[in-house]
Amino acid sequence: MKLLLHACCADCALKFFRVIMSPEGDTNPTTVVIYYYNPNIHPRAEYLTRLLALRKVVEKKARIVVPDWRPREYFECINLPPTPFFDKTGAIKEQRCVRCWNLRLEATAKYAAENGYDTFSSTLVTSQYQDQDKIEKIAEAKAIKYKIKFWKPKEMCCDLKTSGFYKQFFCGCVYSMKERYEEKYNK
Repeated sequence: MKLLLHACCADCALKFFRVIMSPEGDTNPTTVVIYYYNPNIHPRAEYLTRLLALRKVVEKKARIVVPDWRPREYFECINLPPTPFFDKTGAIKEQRCVRCWNLRLEATAKYAAENGYDTFSSTLVTSQYQDQDKIEKIAEAKAIKYKIKFWKPKEMCCDLKTSGFYKQFFCGCVYSMKERYEEKYNK
């Protein structure tokens, strides 16, 4: 199985590789290429720091494909009202996340289909902070659209103790960064 793996950070990629390296029968991918498509990550310094950390931890495990960083794609996709920072109900956050997952999984599935991969997946499925059901539904819809398989390991390593590389404290988008700072400083 030739797998295109969307990855957003080194920590999540390591969780995914921990599962891939463990014996799980004949469903493990034989080739893994990482697709670092993340126009949501802000600022650019954060985007580049995550990419550098990702390169450090997977340098001998996988090749990394890095499309151009175009944050405009993210902002046009989420299409939020002018003041999304004041949403106290969480409704805008939910819309924002679903649209962001859709954008990144669409790009991953499309790239995989156009470049001869059998299967695609995403490190989004390793995060305990993401809505796994919604992510899987979006990914399955993309799999049907592009006539390609979506693969999620049967077991997921969600609590991996790692050190020695940059670890972020927010999902990547500017809205998430603001929310994490508020949580941190409002305690």
